Amino acid sequence: MILSHRPLKGALFGSAFLPGDELETLAKVSGSNMALFYRSYEVILSSPPLRMIWPDGILGSNIARFRDFMEEAVAPAEKMHLGEFWKRADTEKEIVSDVFLLRAGRLKETSLLGLVFLIFSWGRFLVIVPGENLGRVREVLAALSLSPMGEVRSALERWVEDSEAEFVLTQLMERFPSEFVGPSGFFRKAGVPVPENQTQIFDISYVYRNKRWQRDVVEGELVAGSSEGVFAWKRPGGYGKDSSGLPQVFRERGVKVGNEVHIRFSVFLGGVFPLGDIPVPIQALANGGLLRMNRFIREISMELVPRAQSLTSNHFRFCRFWTESGFSLGGLEEIARILDPSNWKNLMVLPFWETGPNSLAEVKAACRVSDPFFVDPAKNMGLLLLRDCSEWYARNVVVRHFRERVSAQVDSPVSVGRFLMGE
Repeated sequence: MILSHRPLKGALFGSAFLPGDELETLAKVSGSNMALFYRSYEVILSSPPLRMIWPDGILGSNIARFRDFMEEAVAPAEKMHLGEFWKRADTEKEIVSDVFLLRAGRLKETSLLGLVFLIFSWGRFLVIVPGENLGRVREVLAALSLSPMGEVRSALERWVEDSEAEFVLTQLMERFPSEFVGPSGFFRKAGVPVPENQTQIFDISYVYRNKRWQRDVVEGELVAGSSEGVFAWKRPGGYGKDSSGLPQVFRERGVKVGNEVHIRFSVFLGGVFPLGDIPVPIQALANGGLLRMNRFIREISMELVPRAQSLTSNHFRFCRFWTESGFSLGGLEEIARILDPSNWKNLMVLPFWETGPNSLAEVKAACRVSDPFFVDPAKNMGLLLLRDCSEWYARNVVVRHFRERVSAQVDSPVSVGRFLMGE
């Protein structure tokens, strides 16, 4: 099925993973009249046949224009019925559907329109089912409402989340240090589920060519397991085991590319979510380049969070806890669950006091870019959430490291579970 789509406003690229097969399957039941309304309910995905029913059903249109179209199209006796439908579409959590009688002659060979909205945190997905026979239209709507829609929902979620990732990464491209634009670039991996509980890995690269950023998407290896594990990040030799069954795709190490050795710098979103990495040739890091790149990695990790705060999919919900200085303590449990879903209570936190501008800057400079930090200005305290760090290492190595480098008062580390219980 042909689909029209475009990147989010402010993004250089859209998602590389259009939900084709899943929507093809849906179209066999419902027909191909579909549109996706994102956030402020602007159309960013639609099927060209939709315009035969809704002439304004093009990219950039919005749900207000669709409501106006329906108000004009339905028979006068259906006005109250349609109003109740809009209320349900604003309050339901999963799916809402109904059938409406049209004005005589409003659409050729169509006297009824069935509407289905799949409801998401980031917007609405619309399916329109035209027809002449009420029983047949209701039969189709029932099939859409009762049949498993998990694959369609997952495909749309994946497409929107990856589109949002591209929106976030655009700021990284715009802020990329000029001295590294030529010799380096940005690289990330993404996983798409395929049959038999497998995941197709894709290698996505962003390179500055011909005075602009260009993206390449290459199909990589096929691995067993869920695609969610693709985004797991563990420090080599760190504490704990990766139970995802997927390759560890982020590393802090040198790699050989042809005859050159590149150092890979991992980029995180607020220290929580690993976005990808920047491999830089060793020669480019001479004469202060290493310090410059490390500073950029730290700065961009924090600068990208406010950009992601405007996003509404579940993937980036943790960013709502971000404040001017760091994450609020109210987000500790949720963020810990993201770092280690099965063992989050045993992750270690390192509390510190006297979080003035200077001492907080010292802590940020001394911590790993992969360790989220939290601040509570009212209590004049903060803490670091230590990713992939054993209690022994936290007590015998991390504490000493910080006490030697920061003026803030650093307390003994404690587990997330004990900290939340107030011990």
